Amino acid sequence: MNDEIKSDEKFILPQDLSAMAKTFFVQTEKPLNDDEWFIKKGSTVTGVKVIAAGEKIRDVQRLIRENLLQNGEKTKAQDWYKCRGTAIITNGKEEKIAEVHWYQCENIGKIEFKEKPRGDGNVAKV
Repeated sequence: MNDEIKSDEKFILPQDLSAMAKTFFVQTEKPLNDDEWFIKKGSTVTGVKVIAAGEKIRDVQRLIRENLLQNGEKTKAQDWYKCRGTAIITNGKEEKIAEVHWYQCENIGKIEFKEKPRGDGNVAKV
């Protein structure tokens, strides 16, 4: 039985992301939702956790519709995960530590990275 999610060539996350924090290395800049900020190339995303899976993801039907496999087939709801982690993000001038969220699916990879604002309104500068 294969217990890994092959997200793209850059990194592999185990399918069972339990309470123990996982990390992944960022080899290419990952643009965030506003296109001004990026996850810093060469940094590590830490504290990776799955926060929703399958039908529990609010946008899973949109993800299935918009992200077809290379052979043109649709993905399945149970293949999708919504994850979060902590990363260093940059706009080329300054850097800060932020919580980021994204979706991932086997054979699709990690997509739609978004910065989530901190609840206290403070920015953690690097």
